[in-house]
Amino acid sequence: MNVSWLPLLGTTVALLGLFAMSEFAGRHGLPAETTRRLVHITGAGTTALLPLYLQLRDVVLLAIAFTVFLGWTRVRGSLRSVHAVARPTLGAVVFPIGLLLAALAVWLHPAALAYAALMLAVADPAASVVGQRFRGPSWQVPGGRKSALGSIAFFAVALALGTVFALAAGNGAILAVAGAAAVLTVVEASLGYGLDNLFIPGIAGLLGEQWLRL
Repeated sequence: MNVSWLPLLGTTVALLGLFAMSEFAGRHGLPAETTRRLVHITGAGTTALLPLYLQLRDVVLLAIAFTVFLGWTRVRGSLRSVHAVARPTLGAVVFPIGLLLAALAVWLHPAALAYAALMLAVADPAASVVGQRFRGPSWQVPGGRKSALGSIAFFAVALALGTVFALAAGNGAILAVAGAAAVLTVVEASLGYGLDNLFIPGIAGLLGEQWLRL
């Protein structure tokens, strides 16, 4: 199997370093919600760059390795800077799988993959932060609650991201941007247990390719 071993090793070490830094920060007083969110943002944001220097088979190996790692640390009760949040969630474990599904779906369209990865890196945490900090109408989903303000934040960020990508692509797909943002907002607002991490990237990637023509 033709694997880009040096870039793959460098990416692996960098991601393990990210977890080490989150553990250090957690043990020095930073709440798990914060360290987990920082890992989420950095990990998903990094995925947007992977087509620049890795092959798809490398990404498959990375995703498998980190899914096993995150599942193992969750079962052991370690890596508390990621897993020790109050709400019931599988979000960390399915996080690499969701990004892998996006990569498998749109690998030949790097802009669509970047759109998908940044949707998870930016729009999803925005919904979480706003939903947790501001009170407003909310509803029950399996494994937790979702809020109207959180969904509005997600839609606004998704709309902004989509607009940037559409303008950069020069295709003028502004109505498609709004439609994609609306679909992704519904997905995020409907899923608990962190399962939005599994579904948002793949759906966003396909919408980016098909609707935004990335």
